Amino acid sequence: MKRFLAIILILIMMTSSAVCAAEVQSPSLLGENWTVSDYSTLIGDIDGDGEFNVMDVVYLQLYLAGLSRLSDSGQRRADVELNGAVESIDVTYLQRFLVGYVGDHYIGFDVDEAQAIVEARQRRQRIIDEIENFTRSKGVDISVFNGNVDMNRLKAEGYSFVIIRLGYGDDETDQDDSMFETNVKKAEAAGLDWGAYIYSYALSAGEAKSEVNHTLRLLKGKHPTMPIAFDWEDDSYKQRMGMPSNAEVLKIASTYMDGIRSAGYYPIIYTGYYWLKGAFNDKTFLDKNDIWLAQWAKTYDYKDRPIGMWQYGGETNYLESPYISGLSGMFDKDYSYKNYPMIIKAYGYNNFEPLLQSYASTGAEPDDGIVPESENLPPECNGVMGDSFK
Repeated sequence: MKRFLAIILILIMMTSSAVCAAEVQSPSLLGENWTVSDYSTLIGDIDGDGEFNVMDVVYLQLYLAGLSRLSDSGQRRADVELNGAVESIDVTYLQRFLVGYVGDHYIGFDVDEAQAIVEARQRRQRIIDEIENFTRSKGVDISVFNGNVDMNRLKAEGYSFVIIRLGYGDDETDQDDSMFETNVKKAEAAGLDWGAYIYSYALSAGEAKSEVNHTLRLLKGKHPTMPIAFDWEDDSYKQRMGMPSNAEVLKIASTYMDGIRSAGYYPIIYTGYYWLKGAFNDKTFLDKNDIWLAQWAKTYDYKDRPIGMWQYGGETNYLESPYISGLSGMFDKDYSYKNYPMIIKAYGYNNFEPLLQSYASTGAEPDDGIVPESENLPPECNGVMGDSFK
């Protein structure tokens, strides 16, 4: 086999040398500062020996000439990285470069496009780093009862987000929070991230659907950068009307969360410790929904799963004053443990165009669609990677 490869290699280099000499004088092939590492990224280890070298190019050249086939892994690698962009003549040049015949050169790859790929991958990595390396941010949740909040002052005091009540109960305009629209405009003008919450009075899944409609009506055309919360608490109305069973409460919350998610928004459930240990202690529900825990204490007790947000204080606050300097009244204060603004923008929730794309069920690295290294498979190869884009 090695002797066969050597003979084929000599024949190919002899027959292509005249073409190579002519091609190298073409202006489009000059002046590009490519290195071995650049080629390694584009071509990769085709023959599976653990490194990128001239034999990878030999195998690839034979494959492109129709004289040999690649292993399944090599085939996928060639399809992913080349996809017809590099032809036999380009591979011949690359081969000659690797053995020292010619200097750095362009291998049939548009330089502007190559730079776009590099910048896209760097951009993707910055986004992923911002999500993965996030620790926490601080915010408040407000309603009409907080009055006319000075959002600029709020930001100046170190708060980066605000969760705004949009209303309560069924989809009736007289149950909208009268300050919702004003608070959204002021938050955006001040450069604060914002989300929204609805206080639920639902006693059935049907009423929960009305609360979904209530939420979507008020969010239409808006771009919140924080989650949309379903606020479930004990109250006198539910006690008077008859608190639903735990199974029904789970159905109510699931109906709302699924409805908000189906509409493209990022849902989160706001509730207390005992509800989390009771009605909402359901694996299916918790696997797909973030938690905003309300517990006014020095630390929170719920340890079954990581939480997304913690409301650590209101009029009672064991960590700091319930007041904010320069603002009137007391505030419910929150920590967020996820970089929700980046997550929401990256994956296209809440009416944003996605900065990233990802495979639905494979855990593959997300990307932004500019000739990404893992997403350039032809349609017939989708089974190799799993589901298509979500």
